[in-house]
This record gives sequence, structure tokens and C-alpha cells, in this order.
Amino acid sequence: MGISLLNIWGRSDAADKMGKKNLWVLGVVITASLTLLVSCKREEGRYSLRTTVKETPLLEAQGVNLVGWDEKGRKSWELQANSGVQFTQRMSFSQVKLNLLENGRPASEGVAQRVTMDTRTSNLVLKGDVKFVSYVDGAELFTSELEWIASEKKLQTEKKVFLKRENLFIEGWGLVANSDLSQIEIKNNPTTRLIESKSSP
Repeated sequence: MGISLLNIWGRSDAADKMGKKNLWVLGVVITASLTLLVSCKREEGRYSLRTTVKETPLLEAQGVNLVGWDEKGRKSWELQANSGVQFTQRMSFSQVKLNLLENGRPASEGVAQRVTMDTRTSNLVLKGDVKFVSYVDGAELFTSELEWIASEKKLQTEKKVFLKRENLFIEGWGLVANSDLSQIEIKNNPTTRLIESKSSP
């Protein structure tokens, strides 16, 4: 009887230990499942943040001519583009020629592969092989991206810039300039080189 009783208790302890082990394994599985579920939800959240709603164009046109005006009713800029697309709050143009005017007079001429205009502010963002030439002294500005701030009548960028004025070649990062390029501030690491003119034989 005593032996049988000891065997019964022994089986009960073993069963208890087995039950605890099974519960521990089950807890690990549940924790792992919850972690995986949370990760999936986070991934879904990231995916939904990355997903953007495609805008529907309101108007598409070829051979676009557009004019901007200042607060006194004078022309501020003239834009010509091969094509243009209008959306709710912006317009996009390709293969663009842009003339900036100061007090109604031509100040500089620029070209860019793409231009986006914010229809709320009339600010223009030029991208892709941007080049501007001053009508005042022929200074040339080259960069990959340039913004025209309509309210300030300033050109600005944070990209690398190259400026050629007569026999001076200046490069650096970031720029603020007026419309005719007569006043230019290069923000970071400006480097100036003198271009020697070729002497006649």
C-alpha cells in the first residue's frame, strides 16, 4: 500500500512538472505570436504611410505660356513649356524656359527640365540641369534645383551651385540671389577660381 501510494504521488509530481512545462511552452508560443502580430501591424502601418493617393489631373496642355504678376500688377515672370499638367494646388511643366522680371524689365533667363508651381503662392521649383543667365552682366548660374520665392523675389537652393561671372568661377553649397543675379550669397564652402583668358596668338 505504501509503495503504491508513493508511486501515485510520483506520477502526480511528474504530471505536474509536465503540465508546468507545457504551460511554459504555450506561454512562449503565445508571446511569439503576439510579437509577430504587433510587427505585422507595424509593417501595415508603415506600408499605409508610404502609400499615397494618386492625384487626378484637372487639365493637360501642350505648348504652355504662363505669366506671373507682382503686387503692383507688373509682370514678375514669364514661363514657356513644352507641356503642362494642372492639379488642385500645383501645376507641373516640362522642358521649361523662364524669364524673371524686375520692375517690369527683364532681369534673367533660365531653363530647366521640370518646373512645379504652387498655385497658392506662385512659388516655382525648377529641377534638372537648371541654368540662369543674367541680363545685367551675363553671369551664369548652374545647379540641379532652384526655387523662386515669389513673395521675396529671391532665388534660393540648398544644392551645389556653380557661378561664372566674367573670368571668375565660384562654386559652393546653397545660394540666395536676386532676380538678375547681381546680389548672390553662397551659403557653404564657397570656392573662387580665376579663369585665365586665352591670349591671342
